[in-house]
Amino acid sequence: MEFLYFYMLFAFSGAFTVSVTVWYPAFLVAKELDPTNVVCQNMSLYLALCFAFSVVFAPALLIIILNTEEFIKAFVNSILGKTE
Repeated sequence: MEFLYFYMLFAFSGAFTVSVTVWYPAFLVAKELDPTNVVCQNMSLYLALCFAFSVVFAPALLIIILNTEEFIKAFVNSILGKTE
């Protein structure tokens, strides 16, 4: 039972950290590039979904944190529907 407690603590703290360092800056970049995009219309829904995704996939957050700039660029291009 303690394992579950520590894993949830790790997952929530990691999700919060990634929300502040990755998801929110990605939202700002996407909103700057295309403010009329459907993803940019409701920030609270966007951040809630990103936080939930981060909690579920907590171990994968290490890869995202180590490659923040590349991830933000690829993520923004993806949600705006752009290809390079």
